[in-house]
Amino acid sequence: MPRYPWYTQVTDAVHRLTVLTLIGGSAWMMGSLGFTMYQNGKRYEQRVTQQQQNANEEQELEGAASSAE
Repeated sequence: MPRYPWYTQVTDAVHRLTVLTLIGGSAWMMGSLGFTMYQNGKRYEQRVTQQQQNANEEQELEGAASSAE
């Protein structure tokens, strides 16, 4: 089996590392983006739920105050 010249082997190694870095980095960023979107969605849901509860409590307090008059 013929051996490739050293510069071909170096070029091949650099190319392989470049491709693996690009694919690995892309996978890492996709995972990070998905995790961030998931966490932000949970926080948004909690905030909206809390705002709705606060609005309901205010309406109940206003209703109790107006019925006491």
